[in-house]
Amino acid sequence: MKTLTRLFLILIVAGISLEGTAQTGVEDGSRFGSGEDSIRCLKNLSLYSEFYKQNNYEDATEPWKTIYKECPKASKNIYLHGEKMIKDAIENTDDEGKKAKLLDSLMSLYDQRIEYFGQRGFVIGKKGTNYLKYAEKTVDNFQKAYDLLEKSLEIRENNTSVSVLVTYMQTTRTLYSNGVIEGKKVLDNYATLLDIFEANLEEKPSSSLHERGLKAINNIFESTEAASCENLVALFKPRLEETPKDKDLLKRITSLFEKQNCTETKLYTDATVNLNELNPSSESAYHLAKLFYSKEQFNKSAEYYKQAIKLQGNEKTKAKYYLELAELTFDKLGKKQKARELARKSIEFNPENGKPYILIGRMYTESVNECGSDEFEKKTVLWAAVDKFQKAKQVDSSVTEEANSYIKSYKPRFPDKKTIFFQNLELGQSYEIGCWINETTTVRISE
Repeated sequence: MKTLTRLFLILIVAGISLEGTAQTGVEDGSRFGSGEDSIRCLKNLSLYSEFYKQNNYEDATEPWKTIYKECPKASKNIYLHGEKMIKDAIENTDDEGKKAKLLDSLMSLYDQRIEYFGQRGFVIGKKGTNYLKYAEKTVDNFQKAYDLLEKSLEIRENNTSVSVLVTYMQTTRTLYSNGVIEGKKVLDNYATLLDIFEANLEEKPSSSLHERGLKAINNIFESTEAASCENLVALFKPRLEETPKDKDLLKRITSLFEKQNCTETKLYTDATVNLNELNPSSESAYHLAKLFYSKEQFNKSAEYYKQAIKLQGNEKTKAKYYLELAELTFDKLGKKQKARELARKSIEFNPENGKPYILIGRMYTESVNECGSDEFEKKTVLWAAVDKFQKAKQVDSSVTEEANSYIKSYKPRFPDKKTIFFQNLELGQSYEIGCWINETTTVRISE
């Protein structure tokens, strides 16, 4: 400002002849024009700038208009300050007609800024974001803003501002929900934005602005019906094939597919497996164990349960994993002895849980026909089973009802008193059960 005022004074003091040589800046292409018009330009530039610094936009407006019209190359501040003053006027009027005219002026200001100071892609982006902000919320206006934002994005590519990227995704969603664009276009736009955010975050991994922007476009995309499992697979499959060990990509796929309930897809499984290989944890291994269980791939599920157990530090959580692996091993793989071993490990890490005892009891009841050479020996297996059910409710009252239902079901199937007599046994006597069970129990009769 001091430089401009000084120049103005020099011209006056020098007594330069101004008559007959005056031209405005817009006429001769210079910053300030020539002759009287240059003095007029400098004078108004000084006036509006002083008022602007005082936030006195009302008095700044007239001299600013003169500068804007007559010497548009004088300073980029003409456009920066003019934008702020026009936006302030828009935000402080309730007159819709006046607001529309002011918005037209703002759009014209951006066009003139491009003409004299360039930055076309950047300024078109500002046009798009501010048009959407201040225009009436109609589909046609969303389309106009969308076209401007898309043009900015095409020009600036990876240098596009975060506000333009997010607003572009917002307008995409609106146009899609109103049937203006199809789901494939939504997918294409989202993919383009992902590429831009990824490029920026690769260059500046700690950019919180781009991290927030990426989160925003993810949320917007997820809220559209275009984010179907089929579309997500189409979008991310080539990306995963190209960079199967990209941790950020894997996290994005797993998170997005979980939110959209696309966990049944092979792509989700592949991404989850890859992510666990890169960053193994008890939680991710357990997640994979559950995932493969749901797909009825029980051997794979068992392997991930083992990994989850190995990496787990909390004893009660480890006990939970052991129990679930024991259930899988018994119910799905049919390995009773191995399942009992796992159930006992669960008890070791959480002796207050009765469920492992229930499980072992069930294993015994299902071994009746394979243990014993006659009917009597087979029935004695139920003594050992009921022992486990009774132990279950003894250590854990929460399983009492379940344990009692098993006890009630199997006690009537114990050997009767006559059979005990012929076996030369007495009630309460210890009895050894062989087979794979190998436990000591007590002689009882049916009730």
